[in-house]
Amino acid sequence: MAERISYDGVMAARVDRLPLTRVQWQLAILVEVTWGFIIFDTDGIGARLYPFVWRPNHIIDVVQYAVIQALQVGLGILLGVYIMSYVADRYGRRPAILLATLLGGICIWPFAYVTDFKWLVVLSVLSTLGVGGIVATHSVYVSEMTSPDVRNRVLLTSQGVTALVAVGVNLLAFAWIPGNWKMFLWVSAAIEVVVLLPLLYWKLPESPRWLEAHGRHAEAEKAMAIFEQRCQAAFGAPLPEPNPVLDQVISAQGGSWTELFTNPQYRRRTWLLIFVWLMAYAGLVYGVGAFAAVFMVDHGASAHFVFLTIAAAYAVLFVAFQINARLGEQVERRDVLFVMGLLFAASWAVAWAIPNLWVIAGCYIVSRIGTGLFLFNLYNYTAVAYPTRIRSKAFAWTDGLGHLGAWAGVTLLGPLYALGTDHLGWILWIVVPGALLPAALIRFGGIRQSRAVLEQIST
Repeated sequence: MAERISYDGVMAARVDRLPLTRVQWQLAILVEVTWGFIIFDTDGIGARLYPFVWRPNHIIDVVQYAVIQALQVGLGILLGVYIMSYVADRYGRRPAILLATLLGGICIWPFAYVTDFKWLVVLSVLSTLGVGGIVATHSVYVSEMTSPDVRNRVLLTSQGVTALVAVGVNLLAFAWIPGNWKMFLWVSAAIEVVVLLPLLYWKLPESPRWLEAHGRHAEAEKAMAIFEQRCQAAFGAPLPEPNPVLDQVISAQGGSWTELFTNPQYRRRTWLLIFVWLMAYAGLVYGVGAFAAVFMVDHGASAHFVFLTIAAAYAVLFVAFQINARLGEQVERRDVLFVMGLLFAASWAVAWAIPNLWVIAGCYIVSRIGTGLFLFNLYNYTAVAYPTRIRSKAFAWTDGLGHLGAWAGVTLLGPLYALGTDHLGWILWIVVPGALLPAALIRFGGIRQSRAVLEQIST
């Protein structure tokens, strides 16, 4: 095999010595707000429409809903992650984020006019291609644009803003579903295409780390110079000199996804992350989201009660994000993941044991802390675990392949939801294989990442 070209990691050194300013905050928050609107508008549309529009109007039954939900959270995102990880590695992080935003916006509004099950299936796949795109790029991009001392703080603080996006989206749902549910879809599409897409096009630079790894040194120098100029203007003083370059950056040219499974350093962490993502998506991420609203409705909740509870849960999650961000690099991500899995499992065990609507609502709010912090810490763990040359490919093969768990798991949830006393089959699924097992695997099999330089952890 031909020897791979390596570079001196100059761009990484220059990024990592930048003081934290409003420039990095603006980039991170803009990207994560985009994630929030794409995910909460598009990825959750079936779960919003089924209890209050599709089921009351007998458009689809529970098994058909489980199929649609599985396609939305499984096949569509899986295709999106693979396609967009290719775009992100081949053409850049910026084009992938822009394309994901465009797809997320233009594919949601047709749900307002389609009632045939077959076409709902088609839309369920198409509408989540943009979801897969933003999933494959958001943590990757922010990780590459921040330094190791502040990376966890910037990631989690900006990702906490997604909880506020969720509050806003659910308050819109509270106001418009079911009475004006079509308006909800049109406004959601407009926010992504008319507001966010132009802002991203105007504000988002390409990652200098990505440009350097692809041998595009002149473009990397130009992008880095603009980034440094903006940071210095915000900082109000001369920038510190870059630290000596200690880590080589291997060129992305000639790189392949097979390195994830043939390189001994990456093989073990790749298989571990595949299993963790598979189980987490089937359980504490999508497995609970598919039927949480239905569970509350079956215990007497109205549409307003459900959406207000969800909004309250995300408001509490925002506070939890800020606490986690304050801890920063003092706490290992794998430890946070373990604790959040336990918190989620305990919440739903109590919700099943005490089937009172207000107890269920309280447990749901607490469980969202577990789900939210588990999901985003696992995003960040995955992004940091691999080098720039294969980082997006790694997302496709770990997070992306993990959506097969969402696809298969959520498909099973229709029958499981009807199994046992008070939906015990569903509860057991999301608690044991869906939360406790992935939490234990990542805690006792994961790598340490705290305070390490990105190229040192992943190279």
